[in-house]
Amino acid sequence: MPHYRLHFAKTEAEITLFWEQRDRYMREDILPNCTFDPPTDADWQWFFSAEYKDHIMDIFHNGENPLEIVFLEKDGEYLGFSSFITYLNEDGKCIIIEFCVSAACRNAGVGAIFFNLIKKHAAAIGTTYFSLNLSNEDNERFWLRQGFAKAGQDEHGDDVYTYPIRVNLFPPRKT
Repeated sequence: MPHYRLHFAKTEAEITLFWEQRDRYMREDILPNCTFDPPTDADWQWFFSAEYKDHIMDIFHNGENPLEIVFLEKDGEYLGFSSFITYLNEDGKCIIIEFCVSAACRNAGVGAIFFNLIKKHAAAIGTTYFSLNLSNEDNERFWLRQGFAKAGQDEHGDDVYTYPIRVNLFPPRKT
């Protein structure tokens, strides 16, 4: 049976790999297929700018609510990546910024495995709910299948989807 796990990016090489994969994903998948709020030329410039990367890396290095960059690993091979930030000093919200499964692994249950691993990690650190924006109908179908629901709109007028983390307040007794 294959062994899936989260690999948290820590080294400079891992961060570089994240940015390479993320830029390719944005360029080839997200921005061209964004039907919910089609990107403008300014959006394309922003998402590939040094200013955007510096902003994200400042959050990555933030001690209070750091951004986490993770790869989905199966038997030593990376099958996807995600970045998210959890605001434990506020209400425990975890915003998923990026979530990508390699094209060759899509529609095979790998995305659900990846999200479940992230969810397990998030619950362990005190996350109370997830929040994200979606780019197209395929993304929406995937996240609705994971249990997300439309919860309103953000400050830009984009739909926000959320998923509550349910914690068992009365775990079974050990005998």
